[in-house]
Amino acid sequence: MNVKYLAKFGGSALGAVGAARSLGKARREGDKLRMVDAVLSILSVAITIAIVVREIRESQEENKPLVELKGDE
Repeated sequence: MNVKYLAKFGGSALGAVGAARSLGKARREGDKLRMVDAVLSILSVAITIAIVVREIRESQEENKPLVELKGDE
């Protein structure tokens, strides 16, 4: 898989973990503003993943390889 996609997935995964923790903490404390912030962060992660999946599908439809190996030319 292309490094660009891996970086986006990795960043999204870290963002999702942080947002889930924030949501749990906000729920325990009853802080509605932080809950809204955490929910918006989770939605942002979901949208980023959807965009990456779409980019991968488009590259497959165009018959572009997902793994680009650089060789001696």
